[in-house]
Amino acid sequence: MESMFFKIQALDVLQSSKQHEYFSRTDIIGLLNDLRAIMKMTSSRLNFDIPALMTEENYNDLTGLSKEQFCDLLGYMSTVRSSGVRSVRTCLGVFLTKLRVGLSNKILGTVFGLKTSQVQRIIHAARRTLMETFVPHTLGFQHISHEDFVTNHTTPVAKQLFTTDPRQAVIVLDGTYIFIKKSSDYHFQRMSYSMHKHRPLVKPMIIVGTDGYILSILGPYFADGHNNDASITKHAITNNLENITAWLQDDDICIVDRGFRDAVQYLEDQGYMVKMPVCMVKGKKQLTTNEANLTRLVTKCRWVVESTNARLKQFHFFEKVVPNTMISSIGDLVKITGGILNKYKRPLVCNPENEEVAKKMLDRSVLVNSLQTYVEENNLMRRRTVYLPINASGTVLENFPKLTEEMLRDITLGIYQLKQAPGYTREHLSESGNYELLLCKESETLLQVKIQSRHSKSTIHTLWIDYNAGSSVQKPVNGWYCTCKVGARMVGCCAHVASVLWYLGLERHMKSLKPSRLSGNTSISYAHTSTLSVNPSTSAGIEE
Repeated sequence: MESMFFKIQALDVLQSSKQHEYFSRTDIIGLLNDLRAIMKMTSSRLNFDIPALMTEENYNDLTGLSKEQFCDLLGYMSTVRSSGVRSVRTCLGVFLTKLRVGLSNKILGTVFGLKTSQVQRIIHAARRTLMETFVPHTLGFQHISHEDFVTNHTTPVAKQLFTTDPRQAVIVLDGTYIFIKKSSDYHFQRMSYSMHKHRPLVKPMIIVGTDGYILSILGPYFADGHNNDASITKHAITNNLENITAWLQDDDICIVDRGFRDAVQYLEDQGYMVKMPVCMVKGKKQLTTNEANLTRLVTKCRWVVESTNARLKQFHFFEKVVPNTMISSIGDLVKITGGILNKYKRPLVCNPENEEVAKKMLDRSVLVNSLQTYVEENNLMRRRTVYLPINASGTVLENFPKLTEEMLRDITLGIYQLKQAPGYTREHLSESGNYELLLCKESETLLQVKIQSRHSKSTIHTLWIDYNAGSSVQKPVNGWYCTCKVGARMVGCCAHVASVLWYLGLERHMKSLKPSRLSGNTSISYAHTSTLSVNPSTSAGIEE
């Protein structure tokens, strides 16, 4: 089909050889019939065979790739042959549209002018071909050497925080969920039912570098209690999947979350180093300063695997419930998508922070939270009479130092906490625009603020900030402490402290805070009361 039409480049070089030409009535009727056939063919369905008919935006919306990237990936479809039903371009277009948009085969058949059975065969042919020709070069432990991975996919911050030898690799592991329909096979239903999510699903294991580059995707695995992240990791190494033990070297670093805690000792026995957030002891409500600091060092590099999982879910096939007929293909499809992300998408960390940030984090990780000690020794959590309520949006805190975004990032050592600041601030501002907090009577530079948790209505966090008065001070903030789980850390601060610093030091001078999208006449139904008018402060946010 593609060979029937001129390419744009060919049209540009065409030159006329005659000044005029004569057409008979038969020739004109033939041209009009051909034009009618082409218009009918192109207007009733999507058509990848005529590149000029689809814009760059169309390609991106339907396939997740640009035209150029689509043509490059087309080069890996060498074993697929055109047929009377579809061309190779259409085959790849249908396959990528399936992954990107997540439409059913029936609807895909409607928009492409194909039968459902033809769509099924197209997806199978494209999947099989790309697994043979594309994935081995873009995904898996075999596609990149240990040395190249260390050189090109380990950020300076990760090297500074965790490695002692330039040859050490730093990998980040995490499992993700792909939901499936309930099976009529009861044995399979039991194996795929997750007691954690309370629904059937399968779990691929994602292994990435600290810049977000996907090293490998293992699985998928069943989701029952015997297949948690720890047991999946043990299975992969014990069975040497993808020759993983030959690729990994002694003292390589594995960054994991708390779900891998049962595999920590196993990994260390294999000769690898494990970095995991500290698990809170049962009965405790807050990590110690040292525990919170060590946890922050890990999360500074571990976030990339969560963002990689989110990138995979941008291909909506994996975000929706996968039909039972495609369960056996999930492993291949997620690997093909991972290869596409590696080859055609920018790394998650395009402009890696330099080693200075890591050095600051290491230096602060050994500090003691002196403000926490002061609050506890003076019983400031209970002595409410010590504080004087004030309106921070007024003139009382004129001596609070003005902060720049750079100064705030130096305090938070990241941007995540600052992204949460507008949401917390909206909820803390009253309808009249007042921002109320408490000023310590014993010290004119000690503030106390109560922040409502955005997860639990019954949870309110209390925080303290000790600052240096004046706008020209080199160290505007002496210390901070919050009663939240990680509020005692010195390696950056929690989102609650960051929101107060952001408002007092920056926002109240700029007044750039925009109202929430949930405002005005928006209303929702509440289970046990009448219709509740939604306050702008209830704007949804991301995980705390």
